[in-house]
Amino acid sequence: MSAASATAAPPNRPDPTPDPAAAHAPTPSRTTRLLGLLRKLIEYGLELANSLQQSPAVTTLLTVAVHFGTRDIALILSRITRGLQLANALEAKLIRHPLRETVTQDFFRAPVHRKPRSGRPAAPRPKLPDVPTPEEIAAALRDRSAGDVIADICRDLGIVPAHPLWREIMRAVTEFGGNFVRLFKGTMARLFAWSTDPSRRKDDGWAERWVQAAATGPP
Repeated sequence: MSAASATAAPPNRPDPTPDPAAAHAPTPSRTTRLLGLLRKLIEYGLELANSLQQSPAVTTLLTVAVHFGTRDIALILSRITRGLQLANALEAKLIRHPLRETVTQDFFRAPVHRKPRSGRPAAPRPKLPDVPTPEEIAAALRDRSAGDVIADICRDLGIVPAHPLWREIMRAVTEFGGNFVRLFKGTMARLFAWSTDPSRRKDDGWAERWVQAAATGPP
């Protein structure tokens, strides 16, 4: 065999025959995609709550506390519960009222911001208590975009940019009328709270003790 033939480029081969089923598979609707994300968030929230109730490791507690901005496990569990309530309520609403494929006619359109009467500033939206009632959850969904509700769910579940669902969340919040920049800034502020707010490290030296315990392992 000559050197020329040994180094010749391989012959061109036709591309594999495309799968007809994949080529004609229908594109998931906006409702289907959003429901899929919600169910992933619900599954994650349930797993997180379950792990926190079963004597988690020190490293797990430290990570969760940083993500939530508090070491109060009871408060973290109540926030997770609130996030799951919001997710379940939004899921039920989507099932009752699927999204229209035309974005401008979306059922979950963002509210129109009108100037308050008599020149008075608009009252701030009341915050949900840690464990809201069904009526308060319904009010939190009323006249709000699905993207804003998804952002609230992510805050309550302590989801950060390193989470596997973060990219999907980013796309959903943006597509469905939410403010992803505000979600990102709030998340990063919470993550860096331990280093920027000295008062968070004065709680019986908690941060220092937990960092050392996480590095050396349990006694």
